[in-house]
Amino acid sequence: MHSGLELASRRRIYEFLSANPGVHLRRIGQTLGMSTGMLSYHLGVMERQGLLKSEAARHRRRYYLAQAYRPEQRLVLALLRERVPRTIMIELATHGERTFADLLRTTRVTKSTLSYHLAKVVASGVLVRARRERESVFTLRDGGAVASLILACAGSLPDEAVDRFVTIWPRLQALRERQAAAIPVPLPSA
Repeated sequence: MHSGLELASRRRIYEFLSANPGVHLRRIGQTLGMSTGMLSYHLGVMERQGLLKSEAARHRRRYYLAQAYRPEQRLVLALLRERVPRTIMIELATHGERTFADLLRTTRVTKSTLSYHLAKVVASGVLVRARRERESVFTLRDGGAVASLILACAGSLPDEAVDRFVTIWPRLQALRERQAAAIPVPLPSA
C-alpha cells in the first residue's frame, strides 16, 4: 500500500474516492462522518503526496484518485455528478441525438434551466450543438466514452435513469451492431 495510506482515515478516503470519483468535500465528509477541517487536512496531505487530484468545477472542488482518470474523463465525471447534465448525457448516450424540445421533456426543467445546462455542457466540449432547419440538435462528442464512464461509475451516481441506462445499454449496443451488420454495402460498379 502507498506510504500515504498508513492512517485508517486516509485509507477510508482513498477507498471512498475509488468507488465515487468526482465527489466534493461536503459529500465525502457526510458519507464518511468526518469533520470538514479534518477531511480538508487529509485531502490536502494526500494531494501533496500524489495520491489524489482535485479540480475546481463550478464552485466546488471535486476529488479523484490521481492516476485513475484523464482530464477529459474528470470533466465528464464532474458533469455526471449534477442531475440535469447527467440526465442530458444519459438521454444522448441512449438515443444518439436529441432536440431541445426532446431534452426539455426528458429533464423536466424550465427552458431557461435547460438552456443554462446545455450551454455549460456544450462549452465544456462534451456536447456538440448543430442546427437542423430551425431546431438545435445535440449529440455527445464521444458517446462511447461517456457511456463507459456512466457504466463504470453507475453505483455511485444516485439516479434511476442511471440504473435504467445500465440495464438497457448492452441490449442497445447489440441492436446497433445487428442493424449495422444488416445494412447492405453497395459494391462499386465494374
